[in-house]
Amino acid sequence: MPDLPGGALLRLVPKLWPLLIVVLLGLGLLTISAYRVSSKLDDARIAQSDNTTWLIAQIEVELLKLSRAVDAARYGPVHTSGLGPVRQAFDVYFSRVSVIEGFISRPGRLNVQQTNADWQTVQAQTQILRAMVDVPDAALWVALPAMSGQLARMHRPMRDFTVSSLSLLVEGNAHDREALRGMLARFATVALALIGLLLGTTWLMLRLSQQLQRRSQEAERVRSNLEKTLSASLDGVILARADGRIVTFNPAAEAIFGYSRDEMVAADFAKVLLPGHLSDPQTQKLRDFLGGGLAGEAPQGRVVLTSVRRDGTAFPIELALATDRDSDGIPVFFAFIRDISEQVRFEASLREARDAAVEAADTKARFLAVMSHEMRTPLNGVIAALDILRETTKLSAKQARFLSIAESAAQLALDQINDVLELARLNGDVLIESPSAFNLTRVIADLAEQAMPLAQKQGNRITLDLPPEAMAEVSGMRRIFLRTLLNLVGNAAKFTHDGTIAIRATLLPDVGNRLLVRVEVSDTGIGIAQDKLHRIFDAFETLDSGYDRAVEGTGLGLGIAQRAVEHMGGEIGVRSTPGVGSRFWFTAPMQRAAQDVDTDQPLPHPQADASLPRHKVLIVEDNATNRIVVREMLEHLGQQVTEAEDGARAITLARQQAFDLILMDISMPVIDGLTATQAIRASGASADARIVGLTAHGLPEELRRFEVGGLPEVLRKPLTFAALTQVLSAPLPPAAESGIDAQVVQELRDLLSPEARQQALSRFLDEGNAFQAQLTAPAVQSAQLAEAAHRLQGAAAVLGAVALTRRLVAVERAARNADATALAAHHAAFAAEWAALRSALPRCLLQ
Repeated sequence: MPDLPGGALLRLVPKLWPLLIVVLLGLGLLTISAYRVSSKLDDARIAQSDNTTWLIAQIEVELLKLSRAVDAARYGPVHTSGLGPVRQAFDVYFSRVSVIEGFISRPGRLNVQQTNADWQTVQAQTQILRAMVDVPDAALWVALPAMSGQLARMHRPMRDFTVSSLSLLVEGNAHDREALRGMLARFATVALALIGLLLGTTWLMLRLSQQLQRRSQEAERVRSNLEKTLSASLDGVILARADGRIVTFNPAAEAIFGYSRDEMVAADFAKVLLPGHLSDPQTQKLRDFLGGGLAGEAPQGRVVLTSVRRDGTAFPIELALATDRDSDGIPVFFAFIRDISEQVRFEASLREARDAAVEAADTKARFLAVMSHEMRTPLNGVIAALDILRETTKLSAKQARFLSIAESAAQLALDQINDVLELARLNGDVLIESPSAFNLTRVIADLAEQAMPLAQKQGNRITLDLPPEAMAEVSGMRRIFLRTLLNLVGNAAKFTHDGTIAIRATLLPDVGNRLLVRVEVSDTGIGIAQDKLHRIFDAFETLDSGYDRAVEGTGLGLGIAQRAVEHMGGEIGVRSTPGVGSRFWFTAPMQRAAQDVDTDQPLPHPQADASLPRHKVLIVEDNATNRIVVREMLEHLGQQVTEAEDGARAITLARQQAFDLILMDISMPVIDGLTATQAIRASGASADARIVGLTAHGLPEELRRFEVGGLPEVLRKPLTFAALTQVLSAPLPPAAESGIDAQVVQELRDLLSPEARQQALSRFLDEGNAFQAQLTAPAVQSAQLAEAAHRLQGAAAVLGAVALTRRLVAVERAARNADATALAAHHAAFAAEWAALRSALPRCLLQ
């Protein structure tokens, strides 16, 4: 809206005084009117209150009149017309009671009297009187003595009710009058405030009149600055009228679209910048808004749409729209436009990079899964073969010593594989390990003995400077500690020739029961240059000169050592002189452990135990070496073993024979372990067998996938006698009555009431009967049958009908595959299982 000329506003100021006087007079009249209204409201309320008060007081009078009429009838002449006054007095009294009841039932001061005990007594006695009066005259004559006594009993509650009601009315009227007076006082306060506000407004208008000319000059300067700002803006700014005709087209818009200002002024915004062949939703929405004369909902915020340059090329823009009115009140809009072609190209490159990163992460995950399996599988054979050798062969002391070294080295290699794979999967995070008790001196000595062959290969010797064993019982992260030390010793052995590797450990007392273990590994190797020491603990760092070129390696060992030490809460460092040697050191906080516990001695493996259950076991394993090793271990434990080299053979054997336990390898060609498990569960002699997965996969997400696929029990390779003994010692699932899981049923009995169990059972039996009819129907559709089988599976599983659940899974699979032969085979089997279940389930669930 344009500014008014200074003279015009100055001419308006004198005309404001009469207006102010009129307003003041109006406020005075308003105050007088408010007072009169208040008086009238008070009078009306008092009138209403007086009427109610009279009625309340009169009810007691009417009760007395009724009593006198009854007494007059009793003691007056005996004739029929003598009862007329009694009936008339009761009617008047009863009408008064009804009117008062109406007042009490409505919202108001007397509403609380609905629960008044005296009033309730009056009402009850009144109903008794009504029953006495509403009889023939002969009966009424007989009832007069009783009515007289009844009326006498009503006087006290009637008096108490009258007094309490009148008190409520009086208090209420007083409160209402006070509230009304307060309201009027507030009204007067507001009116006075309005007067003050008007006076202040008048003063402000005078001040504005004095500043008008200065404001006009400032507005002119702002208008000039705005025009310069639009000219300098990096965003395109277009001002157009409601009909789309362009008024302003700034230089940035000229650069974006390629049109000159003269070409675009008076041009149609939509036709030039949003041509008809552009049909994306945002463009169409904006076109509709402009075509409707700026009516409707404008695009909110910054929207991205497509526009066209002068040369016909389409390009993306970011547009913000603002609507306003010009000085004549005509609608206009401002379009703020930014060319985002470069931004779109950049975002596209980011998406490509993100997709590549996601693909790389997936590839990494697959690589870790495969490497976990491929690296652990050969170790499975080594560790298991060593385990069999120890258990089945009488060894000399020297053989037993070397066997212990081999076992320890193999287990340590397995730990390294697990740690490195997990380290890579967690992008450098170290596995969490719970503290355990061990003898520090003994484990370091054992580690030195394992590393001795590597050191001797380079012509080196290893020396030890360790605390006495009796003083070295500690509790800490044993595996991480050994991994750190092994990495440092291995690093020293690689880069030292015909020299000495010294391992020194000291126990430094700390607060309370804590210890600080400090370990130093010194060598007389080639050393490390000072300018490279800061990079020595970087992951995959092999340096670039003599230190790293003497041997090959990944450069991961020292990086893992540093992360392991940090996880233990210690520190690690190195001092080195080229040509002289290096000294690596690290610290690890630990706790003192009981000194009478020897935790480092290997636990003895069982020999065949006569008490161990004997089972028919099926080994499903595609690796011949693993089959031989596992078979040997199981037969040594007294088990009857059958082998299957792949999933297909396992399915065939499991359907023909009833095995107690199936050890199922998961990663197999043709048919993997999960698929084979589901097929075995579907039907056959071993459908109820216990199936335990065998896997070299160590990733948690893989283990979760196995559980979802039907293998909640999984043994991780390499297998040991201890692990197999634990599996064999666990009780196998008992043959449940009619395929019912007793534990599930017991949980339902504990959780649900008998009524809830009966309701669930009835619904399940109805659904099962309906499904049986659908299964045997000649024209049933496969898809419908599959859906019905899937729905019934859930109910069967909840109620513990495990055998029927497996049958329904098989039926669903056959229906989805449109396998008519398999469906026909399931007809009779389902009928038999359903008949047995209908008989057994109510007994188990309800009795």
